[in-house]
Amino acid sequence: MQHNHTCTSLPETLAQVWHHSGELGVSDPILPDGCRDLIVTEVEGKRPSWHVSELFDEPHQTERINVKRMTGFRLKPGTQVNEQDLIKALSVLGSWDETTICKLLADHTRLNTRVSEALGCIAEEQLSIAASAGALGVTLKTLQRTLARNTNRSPVYWRQLARIRKAARHIETAENWADFALDNGFSDQAHMTREFQRWFGTSPMQFAANSRFKRQAQSIAFG
Repeated sequence: MQHNHTCTSLPETLAQVWHHSGELGVSDPILPDGCRDLIVTEVEGKRPSWHVSELFDEPHQTERINVKRMTGFRLKPGTQVNEQDLIKALSVLGSWDETTICKLLADHTRLNTRVSEALGCIAEEQLSIAASAGALGVTLKTLQRTLARNTNRSPVYWRQLARIRKAARHIETAENWADFALDNGFSDQAHMTREFQRWFGTSPMQFAANSRFKRQAQSIAFG
C-alpha cells in the first residue's frame, strides 16, 4: 500500500491519501486503528464504487477481490462525516481526481475541536479517563457524552485502543514480555495477551513475527 498526497489543498479532516492495486482479502485482516476512510474501488469493467469505512472494534477481513485501483482518503480520528450527502455527490461525478475529492471532503466532513483535543489527551497521556477529563477541564460525564455523540465510542474504547496501538508500535523493543506489558500500561502479561487477541486476533509474540501487522501499526492513525 502506497501513501502520498496529491491534493493541492488538504481539508483539515484529511490525514492521508493511500493507494492499492491487485488482490485484496488474501492476506492479513485490517486492524482497528481509530480512523475512518473514504474509499473508492475501481474494478475492470465496472463503475467506481465509493464507501466510507466504519470504526473497527476487531480485525476486519476484506472481501476477496482483484482491484484495478483502490484509493483511500484517511480521515483524522473523530471526524464527523455527512455520509449520505458525500456519497450522493460522489456518485454523480463523471470522472474524479484527488483534488476534487478533497474539496468534497471539505464540504461534507468536519472535526470538532473539543473532540480532537479529547482524543489527543486520551492518546498521549498515561492517565485514567477521569484524570484525562480533568486535564481537559471538563467533567467525566461531559467527556463521555462528547465522545459518544461525536464518535459513537466511549472514552474507554479510545483509551484501550491507544494503549494497544502504542504497544504494537513498540513491540520490537520487547525483551521481557512481563516487563513490556507493565511498561505499556497493562496490569500484567496475561492482560496484554488478552488485549492483543481482542484487538488484533493474535498473541504479542505472533504479532511481533508478522511484518505486515507491524507495518499497519506504524501507519498514520489514532494513538
